[in-house]
Amino acid sequence: MTMLHHCHHGSRSDDDYDLTVAIVGNPNVGKSTLFNVLTGELAYVSNWPGTTVARKEGIREWMGFKIRFVDLPGIYGLSASSLEEVVSREYIVNEKPDLIIALVDATIPERSLYLPIQLLELTPNVVIVFTKVDEMDRLGIHIHFDKLEAMLGVPVIPTSAIKGVGIRELLNTIVELTRSKKKFKELVINYGGLEPFINEISKIIVNSNVLKPYPTRWTAIRLLEGDKRIEELLMSSNELDVLNAVLEVREGVRRSIGRDPSELTIGVRYGFVSSIAKEVVVRVEKKEGSEEFIAKVFQKPVLGVLMSSLLLLTSFTLIFTVNTGFPLNMIFKFLGLEVLAEFLETYSLSGILGYVFNLASDYMRGLLHHNPILASLVSDGVLVGVGAVLSFLPLILMIFFLLALLEDSGLAPRMAVSFHSLLSRFGFSGSSIYPMLIGVGCNVPAVMGSRILLDDVERRQVIFLVPFIPCQARFIVTSALVVSYFESPILQAVALLSMYLVGVITFLLSGLLIRRVVYKVRESPEFILELPLIHIPKLKVIWWITWDYTKHFLRKAGLIILTLSVVIWFITSLGPNGYVEDISESYGAIVGRFLTPILTPFDIPSGTDWVLALALFQGFVAKESVLNTLAILYGTADISEAINSLGLTIPQAYALILFITLYVPCLATVAVVYQESRSLKMTILQVIYMVGIAYLTALTTYYILNLFNPYSVGG
Repeated sequence: MTMLHHCHHGSRSDDDYDLTVAIVGNPNVGKSTLFNVLTGELAYVSNWPGTTVARKEGIREWMGFKIRFVDLPGIYGLSASSLEEVVSREYIVNEKPDLIIALVDATIPERSLYLPIQLLELTPNVVIVFTKVDEMDRLGIHIHFDKLEAMLGVPVIPTSAIKGVGIRELLNTIVELTRSKKKFKELVINYGGLEPFINEISKIIVNSNVLKPYPTRWTAIRLLEGDKRIEELLMSSNELDVLNAVLEVREGVRRSIGRDPSELTIGVRYGFVSSIAKEVVVRVEKKEGSEEFIAKVFQKPVLGVLMSSLLLLTSFTLIFTVNTGFPLNMIFKFLGLEVLAEFLETYSLSGILGYVFNLASDYMRGLLHHNPILASLVSDGVLVGVGAVLSFLPLILMIFFLLALLEDSGLAPRMAVSFHSLLSRFGFSGSSIYPMLIGVGCNVPAVMGSRILLDDVERRQVIFLVPFIPCQARFIVTSALVVSYFESPILQAVALLSMYLVGVITFLLSGLLIRRVVYKVRESPEFILELPLIHIPKLKVIWWITWDYTKHFLRKAGLIILTLSVVIWFITSLGPNGYVEDISESYGAIVGRFLTPILTPFDIPSGTDWVLALALFQGFVAKESVLNTLAILYGTADISEAINSLGLTIPQAYALILFITLYVPCLATVAVVYQESRSLKMTILQVIYMVGIAYLTALTTYYILNLFNPYSVGG
């Protein structure tokens, strides 16, 4: 029986579970798949305190034991050089799980054995689990698991989580080790000429209070390697005498050997892993297949970028077209194929959902006609919120299905590598290309796409900044403005292209600024990726990943979107005299008039200013609302007529286009920013930053354009 249990961070109660098992492994090793098989689809998902790093827990009942599994972040080592490594290491040291499952990728055993060896130096309570053993025959790999078990002195279990191979054996082993209370010996690697120095540091730190939770020999080796995290612990605890003595020993190593101690320890450790691999891994030469050919193509400097760009653009174009009609509808309109464009918009998933919710809204208005206020609340508040949530659902499903497919097939890491050289100049890694491209269609899944990033600072950067990438909703609004105020097709194309350029440049430059000034990190994100073998993705794995993201959106962001939709209804449907049907008499209109001084520097005519301010305020809910609000306030169903009624000059119109491009995309995006960051402060700062940048950019552009075109032109 698999069940969900909510556990509190840092707490432990025998009534909650009988033992805790941590799962540790490299990214792409199959950790999430194994976790899902062990715990079922239900899991408690949260963030590690003070981070955006996801924490997943689940409980499995087996042979009378309640086993709590904790899925630790994907890491390559225990050096604490990244936030994920710090989180994993501190959890193992301070929480002391009863067992650790250390994962090894059976398709690349020589490379993925390094982390389990590091873990065995830290604690003997390890079970080594090989994943993807079903792929071994195809690759001509044979591993002597019994021999490896004898060499390391801990259980070694071959598994294929997707096929259920070895899962019962793993669970039985966990229970048997718990019942027998069997203890294993710590792995001791002989570091040769460094051993006297390791022993000397061990004697120095043995009486340290702050280092008591850490194993003495392991800590001595880490200090010899220059572990900043442990050094900071000694400094913050005022154990400077201990730290200075350690630094003196380390300097002595440099003088006597002439090399950095960390180079020697890492070299010895890799040598140890290599010697074990030679004993237990046998490879048979296999003819190069299509998977190897594809891998080589994506690793070419120029061809890799072209292929990656083509694949991503094609995939996202299809996904967004199916969901909203965009961008093919715009292309068809440009070619004069209005019927095809209208067909795509009408029969897209969002078009169908919109039609269904319009019917539901009309039905509820009729049902509640005796109570106009309640009818409006249900139709224009609750149903609008539910419709907004459900309209995002298929898009999020498809986006994350694609990302999961690319990840599981082994293509995603290779594609990220091809973009890394360019993006690293702006403080991003190659993996940021995914949320950036998703953002062109919709910022909501783009913000959620930040989860694929390994670096916590980069993840925060992307959550904070990816809404600057112009989405399709902003394109619809700005294109309507462009068509109304720019007669020349060339000027229209330039104006729309500039919108995307401004958005992308703002994203990149802001990323560099935030990384260096706010987080004070000058280096680009570390981009150490294990390139997994290209293989046919497993549908079950793809679905697990996709549904995990989607249900998280429904539970967290969905509730926020629904709540805020109702709040906005109250603002725009109620006024000082109670319920109003005319939006110009609502509290929203009062807000619009209150905001008019902000538009004064743009020389917006009196009477137009509050209308535009209210439309922009409504645009916070959804960008399409800008056009709808203008149409309502000017009493026309013709959007072009409503836009022209504003009577803007070319500089004013283009400044408005830039403001709409850069200010907060929609209420749903704000909700997802909060969901992903778990920080109200960061969410509020993001709104302020986006509005501030949008305002300054628009105002600067307006005054520059006024120098060249100081007269009014209506479209």
